[in-house]
Amino acid sequence: MALVTRCPSCDSTFRVNAAQLQARGGEVRCGHCQWVFNGFATLITVNESAIESVSQFQSQSISEPEASTESLLAVATSPGNAMDLPVSPDWDQATIQTSDHLFDDEKPDNQSRGWGLANALLLLLLIGQIAYAYRTELTIIAPEIRPYLERYCTFIACTIPYPQDIKQLGIEASDLQKILTRQPEVTSMQATIRNHAPFPQALPALQLSLLDAHDQLITSRIFTAQDYLLDQDKSLQFIEPYNEIEIRLDFDSSQLDALGYRLLLLYL
Repeated sequence: MALVTRCPSCDSTFRVNAAQLQARGGEVRCGHCQWVFNGFATLITVNESAIESVSQFQSQSISEPEASTESLLAVATSPGNAMDLPVSPDWDQATIQTSDHLFDDEKPDNQSRGWGLANALLLLLLIGQIAYAYRTELTIIAPEIRPYLERYCTFIACTIPYPQDIKQLGIEASDLQKILTRQPEVTSMQATIRNHAPFPQALPALQLSLLDAHDQLITSRIFTAQDYLLDQDKSLQFIEPYNEIEIRLDFDSSQLDALGYRLLLLYL
C-alpha cells in the first residue's frame, strides 16, 4: 500500500512518505498551486498496483525520457518549514477514483454476509433458548401463543407444563355425606374447584382431612386429579381460565367416626 495526500486547494494528489510528513509536522506545499496544507488531514492509502497502472499511462504520455513517473510521484524535500510536493497533474483524479474503486472491491462482502447470517442464527438460537426456559411463563403472559409454543416443543421434544398458581384456585362448594341407600360404609365427597386466573391452570392435588367431634385430626390423605375427576372428565389436563370443574371422591369410612372435614388444594 502507498500513502497519498490531496491538496485541498486544487485537488492535486501526491504520493508521500510518512517519515517525511512526521519530520515537518505534516506541513506540505502543493507543487501545483503552492498552497500549504497539512498532509495528514487528507491522507489515504492506495494499492501499489493502482499507482503502477497510472505510472505506465504517464510513461507512454511523456516524450522526454528523463521525466519518469517515479520523479513525478517522489516526494521532494526542501529546507523550508513545509515540504514541497512535485507537480503531478496527470495523476490526481484518475488515481483517487481508482483508489476508491479498490477500496470498494476490498470490502469483504461475502464475509459480511457470512457474519450477518451467523448473527441471525445466533439470535434465533437465543430466542429459542428463552422460549424453552420460560415457556410456561410465556403462556401466562400471552395465553394465545401456547399453540405456537406447543409446535416448537414438538420439534425439540419437550412439553409445556400448565401454570400452577395455587392462590388463584378456590373451592367454591363442598359436601361430605355417606351413601346410606347403597353402601353405608362408603362416604362421598363432592366439591367445585374454580380457576380465578386469566390463563389455564394445571389440575391441583386435593388433601382431605377427616376430623372428630372435637375437630381433632383422625386421618388425612392426598388425592390426585385422576382420583377425584368424574368419569367424563378423566381426560382433562387443566382448568380453563375463569372456569370451574366438579369433583367427587368415594372412600371407605367404616372404621372412621368422622364428624367433620377439611379440604386443601395444593400442587405437589
